[in-house]
Amino acid sequence: MNEKNCPKCGARRLKTWDELTPEEKMIAERLPASAAYPPAERKRHRFCTRCNHEEKSPRDLG
Repeated sequence: MNEKNCPKCGARRLKTWDELTPEEKMIAERLPASAAYPPAERKRHRFCTRCNHEEKSPRDLG
C-alpha cells in the first residue's frame, strides 16, 4: 500500500485539509479528533473521505 492510501479501508488516496470540499470539511470538523487537536494542527492531518479515518501529520506520529 502507498503511504497515501487509507490504512483503515484501503481507499486509494488520503486528502489534505486544503483538498477537502466544504462538505467534507464540515464532516471532518465533527470527527472525534476535533476535540483532541486544535484546528490549526488538524489542518496538517490527512483524511479519508470514504471511511472518515483521520491520520496525524507524519511528524506527530511515533
